[in-house]
Amino acid sequence: MNEIILTTPEQLEEIVQKAIKKVLPDNRDEKPQKIPDTCSVEQALSFLLENGYKLSKSKLYKMTANKILPFRFFGRRIIFSRDELLKWVEKQTIPSSGNNETLLAIAKSARRKSHK
Repeated sequence: MNEIILTTPEQLEEIVQKAIKKVLPDNRDEKPQKIPDTCSVEQALSFLLENGYKLSKSKLYKMTANKILPFRFFGRRIIFSRDELLKWVEKQTIPSSGNNETLLAIAKSARRKSHK
C-alpha cells in the first residue's frame, strides 16, 4: 500500500538524522587517540616507510651504531621519536630546485664524457 507523507523540511531533516544515528555510531563524543611520539625499531621502520623513506632494519641499526640517526635507550631497548625522525629526514633531503649549480656541474661532466 503506497502512502504519501507530507512533512516540512525541518521534520524531514530530523527524521533523516534519527535514521542515520540508528545506523552509524556517533563518534563525535570520542576523542581521537593520540599516537605516542616514541616508537620501537619496527615502528620506526614502518613510520619512515609511511612517510616515503625506506630503510632496512640492518641499515637502521648501523645508523644508530654510528650515531647518525637520533635515538634513545629505554633500558636496553632502542626507541625513536617520530618528530626527531622527521626532522632528521628533512635535514638529509636536498631540494632539487634550489641547487642549480650541482645540476649544471653534472650536465657539463656528462657533455665532456660524451665528447671523448
